[in-house]
Amino acid sequence: MSYHKIASDDVRLTVLDEESLSTETSVNQYLQPPEDAPQGRHLGLFSTIIMFVSRILGSGFLAISSGMYNDCGQSPFYFLLSWTIASVLAFSGLYVYLELGSLIPRSGGTKVFLEFIYDSPYMMTSVIISLYLVIFGFSLLNILVFGEYFLHALSIEPTLFRTRLVGLILLFTVCFFHGVNMRHGVMIQDFLGLLKLALAGIIILTGFWSIFLPTLVTGLEKHLHWALFYPVKTQLTLASFAGAVIKGTFAYAGWNSALTVTNEIKDPVRTLKVAGLASLAAITVTFIAINVTYLVVIPSDEIAGSGELIGAVLFEKVFGYHFGRQFLTLSSALCTGGNVFVVLYSISRVSQEVFREGFLPYSEFMASNWPANAPLPALLLSCFLSTIVIVASPGGDMYSYVVSLESYPQQIFIGLCAIGVFILRRKYPDVVAPVRASLFGTILLLAITGYLIILPLVGGNPNPKSMQNWIPYTYLGLLTLFVSFLYWLCMFVVGPYYGDYTLQLEIKEQADGLLVKHWYKVYRHL
Repeated sequence: MSYHKIASDDVRLTVLDEESLSTETSVNQYLQPPEDAPQGRHLGLFSTIIMFVSRILGSGFLAISSGMYNDCGQSPFYFLLSWTIASVLAFSGLYVYLELGSLIPRSGGTKVFLEFIYDSPYMMTSVIISLYLVIFGFSLLNILVFGEYFLHALSIEPTLFRTRLVGLILLFTVCFFHGVNMRHGVMIQDFLGLLKLALAGIIILTGFWSIFLPTLVTGLEKHLHWALFYPVKTQLTLASFAGAVIKGTFAYAGWNSALTVTNEIKDPVRTLKVAGLASLAAITVTFIAINVTYLVVIPSDEIAGSGELIGAVLFEKVFGYHFGRQFLTLSSALCTGGNVFVVLYSISRVSQEVFREGFLPYSEFMASNWPANAPLPALLLSCFLSTIVIVASPGGDMYSYVVSLESYPQQIFIGLCAIGVFILRRKYPDVVAPVRASLFGTILLLAITGYLIILPLVGGNPNPKSMQNWIPYTYLGLLTLFVSFLYWLCMFVVGPYYGDYTLQLEIKEQADGLLVKHWYKVYRHL
């Protein structure tokens, strides 16, 4: 073989010791305690719930509905059906991740799960998913929506330049707080999370006000009628409907975010289970309320043409100019800003886990908690990538395109995690996970992810109409995974074979206590 595999693989040692499996022992004897982060365990139940809510309740529910409505042929029935499927997918996925997270109690989430389950060929899974996470480690969408809503609330024309400038200012401000003083950054994201919960409450009450009270009381004309509920007004295909569901899964994206920082959560198994279920239930009610309210309050043509500002259109129609357009729209911008706090926090931890693997350039520095016990290098990398993408992105419906591009490979990873549940149950039949996913939910998750992976590939160009000339997001997503595979092939197979060396691994403890892998070459003939 062209690589050297040593027994000190920390993922394996941290998770399961195969020799200790016995029908007479308890699950606690199979698993070693979760690894502690250098920052310590500082996230309790409240902070974890805020992390879930702030991560999920970002720009999606305020900006994505217009694109989904168009993908569904402007049919209210298929529009709400796509949201329902996305919510079912989120709940099913949450339980799959909770089972895997209770068995593999380490920060990293999807990355750690997949590299443990699919450990052959050696390092292939780890390299592919790691490079994907680094390449897509940007926060483009939320900062653009923040810029639009912030300018809209101040009655400033949200031009492309102004929107991008405001978004980038927010991005580097968040990076400063998280990178220089971790605890202050968490306090700010907790406060913005509370604001987001308050906004969700206003949205739910708005829905009840608009839907159930008569027009004489609300002064709002109702545009959702039974005769118009099912008909399709524009083209609807299997591929476009799959695209709508994929966008819906992006709105729910973040149901697995807290598992990326397991090492920083107190009593992670219990905390993640309670926080995850409570957060998803509250968010699902919020999503249903606001999307039904869109259909009731806003005419169909306005929904289709409102783009990312559909939330602002709703608030202005219901609450008027000052409270609706200005106050609530500004609150929405701040809530989206809170999402940027949580997204950057999660991305930096995932990137840190990637660089701990040691196969990327400057891994030791990029994985470090420099200079103030926080992963500033990983945060700056995310800011750099976000800036490059924002500056280089063209006009058109770039928002919907990037949503789909980010979400499509994620469906592949989620599907592989669902399959992994069955693999681990078969491989370790005596292990009973502290949290267990249901058979029905796991199979349903596999079926939906399979649909979302296959249909956009075979049903015509799935890009938004204004991006039809661009490479389909499905191909670009798969191309990214293929390039990551080539990187693994060159480093771990082709290079050692033709260079006549083996790769050996050692694990170093850095000054901050973090363990980082280091690969070095041992030549066979010197």
